[in-house]
Amino acid sequence: MKDFFKNIRYFFSYLIALWFCFQIRISPRFMVRFYARIAAGCIRLMPSALKICTGNIKVAFPEWDEKRIHAVAVKSIRLVALNFLEFIWMSGIPRRIERVCKPTDEAMQKIKKYVEKNVRIIFVNPHLGSWEASGLMAPYYTGLEMAAIAKPSRNKYLNKLISGRREKTGGLKIIFAKGAMKAAIKALRSNMSIGTLIDQNTRVRDGGEFVEFFGLPAPSSTAPALLKRYCDANDIPAVILYGTCVRENNSIVSYVAELAKPFDEYTCDREVIQDLMHMTESFIRRYPEQYVWLYKRFRYIPQDADEDAIKRFPYYAEKVKPVFYSRMRGKR
Repeated sequence: MKDFFKNIRYFFSYLIALWFCFQIRISPRFMVRFYARIAAGCIRLMPSALKICTGNIKVAFPEWDEKRIHAVAVKSIRLVALNFLEFIWMSGIPRRIERVCKPTDEAMQKIKKYVEKNVRIIFVNPHLGSWEASGLMAPYYTGLEMAAIAKPSRNKYLNKLISGRREKTGGLKIIFAKGAMKAAIKALRSNMSIGTLIDQNTRVRDGGEFVEFFGLPAPSSTAPALLKRYCDANDIPAVILYGTCVRENNSIVSYVAELAKPFDEYTCDREVIQDLMHMTESFIRRYPEQYVWLYKRFRYIPQDADEDAIKRFPYYAEKVKPVFYSRMRGKR
């Protein structure tokens, strides 16, 4: 009976979300931006929202004064809301994609070069700018067939709605995080490229590694390196590309970069991920207000962290337990 009522609640949540998406779709762009301001204002009413943002920004930019930190936090929340609403507004409507998304010639040439050679691209994206637009731009402008790894909602109806929005433009398939590596390998073998998000707190037991991010250790997924190594071992032509879409002059502009050196010159997966996180940090420094500071990126303190490092972590951080590294270690 409990599951029955939960299912009913999930379905009604889905209907509300469906109505909301419809309203966004029929609105002009200036109204979508207005809705984003309203949504951001509601988020800021939550006591924890600005506190998390300012706590993260102080870690990344300790030299900034309180006024600047607050201003960047407020704008970041608004741009996060705009990212989601504008994605709903654009997806599946080519004229809107062309109006808003302005890929650079350099970025498109890099992607097309590999598409023409039938090389699978392992895209690495940060939560910066309009990361959802990346899944629209690459397939739309280059004809690339790709799959994107996404975290599922507990609501199965919302999962269907979200994946439908992302796949609507064509050329994009959604892989939900549970069992994602197996599905990603299957996609690569089927001549598809893969999109992953680099700056999420992935436990070591789940394939994460602590790497430096703004001078502090933060866990990140090693999936890009693992997928590349799988491709190399199975004679599947593949390359890792770092990509991000940021807002410039009321448009969404794409940037694409390759690793600093050939993949086989890296000594370990952690070194690859560290290189990618350095790229992320570089872009954040250029566009600090466009990063998702609302996320608890510095949540986990490694067990071997020294006292000086521990003092730099934000208020919400916690020292990890053995189970963070291994389920077996947690049982001892």
